[in-house]
Amino acid sequence: KRLGKKYELPISIFGLPALIKFKFNSKFNLEYKTLITQEMLKKGYLAANSIYVCTKHNKEVLEGYEKSLDQVFELIADCEHGRSIYELLDGPVCNNDFQRLS
Repeated sequence: KRLGKKYELPISIFGLPALIKFKFNSKFNLEYKTLITQEMLKKGYLAANSIYVCTKHNKEVLEGYEKSLDQVFELIADCEHGRSIYELLDGPVCNNDFQRLS
């Protein structure tokens, strides 16, 4: 929520506190979800638009995750201001949750 406000990105947050999800209120929501996964993997995090916290996530891990996610939100804000999301993606856009692949 804080990163959405910081970059003036309208997001919706839903789910359980320990299994929280968010989505961008943008026509590029799936592209942004794909970008998050792509960029966070480059930083050593398996991530998308959901956050699954556990007792092993200490302060150092959470701060590193937030710092990395902040950098991705900055890219998304650039895209909302005119940069092409497609120039940032290294592969295809992900599918929507539970969508048939056939």
